[in-house]
Amino acid sequence: MSIPGLKPIIFYDIPNVVQSEPWSPNTMKTRYCLTFKGLPFQTVWLEYPEIKPFYEQHSLVPTTLGTIKGTPMPVHTLPIIMDPNTNRLITDSFAIAQYLDEQYPDTPKVLPNNTAALVHVFHTAFYNAVKGTILLGCFRGAQKLNPESKEYYIRTREERFGIPWEQFATPEKREEQWNALRAGCDTVDGWYAASSGQFMLGDTPCFADFIVAGLCNWIRYCFENEEWEEVKSWNGGRWWRLVEATDRYLDCSK
Repeated sequence: MSIPGLKPIIFYDIPNVVQSEPWSPNTMKTRYCLTFKGLPFQTVWLEYPEIKPFYEQHSLVPTTLGTIKGTPMPVHTLPIIMDPNTNRLITDSFAIAQYLDEQYPDTPKVLPNNTAALVHVFHTAFYNAVKGTILLGCFRGAQKLNPESKEYYIRTREERFGIPWEQFATPEKREEQWNALRAGCDTVDGWYAASSGQFMLGDTPCFADFIVAGLCNWIRYCFENEEWEEVKSWNGGRWWRLVEATDRYLDCSK
């Protein structure tokens, strides 16, 4: 649907070496939401070294704390949206989803029927289920970043995890990391099996599905082709069907 007179929402995202493809599973969640709701938006691309200065320029509070050498440190992340219709800046994909549902109640809900608290728990549970593959994901994902972001990303991930980059995904670790991803997918498949439809809440996608589809697409675009082909075959092809069913909401043309 379209809302007459609505100014395009500014959506801040991370670019990569393939302009027609998304990169970050976190920002994909917001891109899905904006397109699903039919809200006009335009993308402003920020390389990784530009994100912290953007936060500082606009007096934004980091939404995430990371640990560097045992010390909690603020982490400056995307997505961010700026809504010129309300002059508000919103950080964090879940907070953005809540804001869009509340501010534009006549658009399709991404957190329908008072499910925000449950989806927030799902958000945490999902990442706990797949956290064993974080280092492999970082290693694969960095290869698609532009040079200025790639250097920053590698340096800050080495600081965050406390190990050299070349140890993130060694051949010895890769089997264990891949098995962790498979186990995580099996767990999440069990959650989906309890639904009455293709999506987590039935026949219509919601924010929970965009969380999962975002990670699937990160594997699709950043991992090796044969790795994605293997994931597509898992759990009766569920992850490929989810990607296909949500691709129309992943509009990278704006």
